[in-house]
Amino acid sequence: MWEAVERQPGVYNMTYLDEVDRLITKLGEAGIYTLVDAHQDVLARAVCGEGMPNFYAHEILKHGSYCFSKFEDWLITPIVKKTGFCKSIHNYGYKFDADGNPIIADC
Repeated sequence: MWEAVERQPGVYNMTYLDEVDRLITKLGEAGIYTLVDAHQDVLARAVCGEGMPNFYAHEILKHGSYCFSKFEDWLITPIVKKTGFCKSIHNYGYKFDADGNPIIADC
């Protein structure tokens, strides 16, 4: 997971990467091919997921979030509000921790 590798902006957890490398090497020695899938699930902790480091997610969110884009959201706001298509994480009644993340049990 990206968030396990990059614990702070530009600071990488080489111990974690070394452990992944050792595991892949050990599997290879046993004849097992490994595919590393550096995917994410629902982006980041800030939105009930995991993958992207949360400090990046919070940086993005502080600039505002849009359903499509700033202009398109302004243009289609009446439709979006009526359909409930685009919602914020705050529309779901979750409780949030001290870091502004939804409580995992609520997710």
